[in-house]
Amino acid sequence: MALIAVMLLLLSGTLQAAPFAYITNQGDDSVSVIDMAKNAVVATIDVGHRPAGVAADHRGERVYVTNPESRNVSVIDAKSRRVIKTLAMGEGPLAIAIAADDSQVYIADWYQSRIAILDSSTLTVTGYIPVGKSPSGIAVDPGGSRIYVANRDDNNLMIVDLERRQAVATIPVGHAPFGVTLAPDRGQVFTANVKSNSISVIDLKTRKVVATVGVGLFPYAIAYDRTNRRLFVTNQRDDSISVIDLDGRDAVVNTLPVPEYPEGIALNPSGTALYVTSWFDGIVTVIDPVSLKIRNKIKTGEGSRAYGEFISPRL
Repeated sequence: MALIAVMLLLLSGTLQAAPFAYITNQGDDSVSVIDMAKNAVVATIDVGHRPAGVAADHRGERVYVTNPESRNVSVIDAKSRRVIKTLAMGEGPLAIAIAADDSQVYIADWYQSRIAILDSSTLTVTGYIPVGKSPSGIAVDPGGSRIYVANRDDNNLMIVDLERRQAVATIPVGHAPFGVTLAPDRGQVFTANVKSNSISVIDLKTRKVVATVGVGLFPYAIAYDRTNRRLFVTNQRDDSISVIDLDGRDAVVNTLPVPEYPEGIALNPSGTALYVTSWFDGIVTVIDPVSLKIRNKIKTGEGSRAYGEFISPRL
């Protein structure tokens, strides 16, 4: 009986293990793996040259990393923490996102104005979707039928039908949109407009911008807090995070100072902690999304970016 109890305890601990965060370090060509139960780096993985974008799958099995300057994608096995394949990927892979069922990975090519569709089972590109100039951000509809692409140099957001593999709508937003975040429960998508220092709120039913919210200097990425009905926005050149209330106000209600040049931002799967990377300081800051107090600062690598879905959602 004692042995059975120990086995059940071990199994329970395995099933409830905390997720991991995968932080791309552009300055030292690596990915830092953070155990989110310990808030500590537990591994460092060498990848391609100047990694930027990252997408962790929903099963906690693989992590995909874009390396813009070596023009490839590193595929990491999350269990062994090793790169299992390096895939040549156009002229400038940057933004990356993954389907809800993990079957496909979408990679934006900054220079070739297209989205590559990568089959995750065969690790081969099955096709391309033409988009606008300098595609910089991708959000994936959880239903699997669409992706949303920010085209930085066209100042717009494209809605792409994945079955037809073509854009079905183009929506003007602010100047130089970069990060894109979806709120399926609200029927909205948000873009961070770097050069107009604003967030565009787009209604997916009408396919129109319904609000524009001024934030800090050079907003880059956005995290959506469904529980508290907020957005958290990294402002690169203000070294801050803007907190936007979505509950009927669509306005900034707080601004939080963080280490220098914040970029990637995401909530943990339970929504109880906010993780923010700082490119110039090589630090990940952990923030309580309710009290807005800093809980922890984790030293990572040189030039930490973690642009994309850098937290494995599996608990």
